[in-house]
Amino acid sequence: MIALPLALALIVFASCMPDCGLYLSTLDWASAYIQKYYYESVDPDDVRAAGLENLSGNVLDIYSRYYTAEEYRSTQASNSGSRSGIGVSYQLIPDGAAEGIEGGVYVASVSGNSPASRAGLRAGERIISCACGGEEYAVEDTSDFSAFVSARKTGESFTVLTDRGSYTLAREDYTMSYAFMATDDAVYNVVYGPDGRQIEREESDAYAFLPEGTAYMALSQFYGNAPDEIAELFSVYNSLGCDRLMFDLRNNGGGYVSAMQQIGSLFVKNYPQSGHTLAGYAEYKPSSGLGREDFAIESVPNFSLAADGECYLPADSSVTVLANNGTASASEALIGVLISYGVADYSDIWVSDLSEGYLDYTGTAEKNCRTYGKGIMQSTFVYYTGEALKLTVAKIYWPNGVCIHDRGIGEEQGCNVAPAEWTYTYADEELQFVVSQLSEQV
Repeated sequence: MIALPLALALIVFASCMPDCGLYLSTLDWASAYIQKYYYESVDPDDVRAAGLENLSGNVLDIYSRYYTAEEYRSTQASNSGSRSGIGVSYQLIPDGAAEGIEGGVYVASVSGNSPASRAGLRAGERIISCACGGEEYAVEDTSDFSAFVSARKTGESFTVLTDRGSYTLAREDYTMSYAFMATDDAVYNVVYGPDGRQIEREESDAYAFLPEGTAYMALSQFYGNAPDEIAELFSVYNSLGCDRLMFDLRNNGGGYVSAMQQIGSLFVKNYPQSGHTLAGYAEYKPSSGLGREDFAIESVPNFSLAADGECYLPADSSVTVLANNGTASASEALIGVLISYGVADYSDIWVSDLSEGYLDYTGTAEKNCRTYGKGIMQSTFVYYTGEALKLTVAKIYWPNGVCIHDRGIGEEQGCNVAPAEWTYTYADEELQFVVSQLSEQV
């Protein structure tokens, strides 16, 4: 999987055929649903001229699309946490694109509980070569690595050599974990195995720069069991007596509304503001007949602890949020929950000030020093054939009435900025910079 494919999703699901209409074809069905539910007006002739496969980014926005039945089944499985492969996204960084970063193919992210994660591979490592069956293959471009991994059979062992070490792994089916926590002396991984979900503690000095009492927690997406994972990590956070949380939403492109609502409950339950019932709301197209829909803050389901409140953020904890131009949708909605209920202020949010090399290479200069700015929501409609249509159906507002669509939040709102050469580096100098700045404020 090529690096930096932003999910950018805040998604709810709709029933197959709420108006019980009869259609002669999938295109007829799709056209009717676009006219009724898509949040902007679209000429039906344009829909027919484009065809189902060419709707996204053409007639509709880039967040809306048509799925074949097979594509939709695969998407559902992936979003539930079921994955297959090694769990690595990667990207080519050209020579001279970033100061102090040698050109080459770099690991951009490693999925939790994946073969790559269990082998110890980390974001920011430069891939030099791969080996299998006694033969070594140089990796000079992303296509080299993609071709090598694709050629491996499930369960076939191979080696990945990076500038940091050598890792033995194999393609396999696995359940992805979305959350991770670290303190100054240990990391806490969420793992899935024969005995279910567990938190594994491993002594490590990788985050030795964190002050005592501070925990760093990262959330990659709002899918799968993410709410339960955050709840269990909060339980560990509380058992350690931590009083400062650094919550990382960098490169988190979003996910399900329900996951955002549940995670929001973990943050706000112990805060003194009254009326913690709203996680945000959607304003639909008037002709849809849906009007406004409120998203309630919901308790995390299927999660019980011996002591009530053990899995919630204590009210005396300070919260710092890390974000960048890949922080979008459900991530921005969660930030809205934190700000609306006083868990954090704009001054507690740090956004990446990315290098000119990165901005030139990615063409994202207009989104620097801010979050992505996706304040719209998609709903997925399923036809009786199993085909599906994901449509942008509403604008999203924070509990306090703010809509961040097309602008995000950043310096203009009072957020802090942190210099970053790239959106990922092995040592995460950006995180270290924020920690140093916070230490000076104490």
